[in-house]
Amino acid sequence: MEYIPNYSGHLKTVEYDESKHQISIVFYDKPEEFNPVVKLIFSGVSDYSCVFLDEYDPNCIELAIGFDLMTLGYCLHTDYREIIFKASKVQKIDINT
Repeated sequence: MEYIPNYSGHLKTVEYDESKHQISIVFYDKPEEFNPVVKLIFSGVSDYSCVFLDEYDPNCIELAIGFDLMTLGYCLHTDYREIIFKASKVQKIDINT
């Protein structure tokens, strides 16, 4: 709720740049409009793991089911995958649509 209040939870992109130790996640607004509205950038990423729970369909819009801050880091659970990682910093960028 701190970073993505009032958004649909639908994801435009989830990108992990291993060389920069960075994850960026872009969220859409309302499902009726699908405008990208907020980007979260996690820096200093370590202990990254991604497990696909279902066959990924690039034509479908991924939905965040849960995004939790745990003692050992973050867990992003979507309808396709579960991503667990540690990060030293998070930055929120509002995207003008």
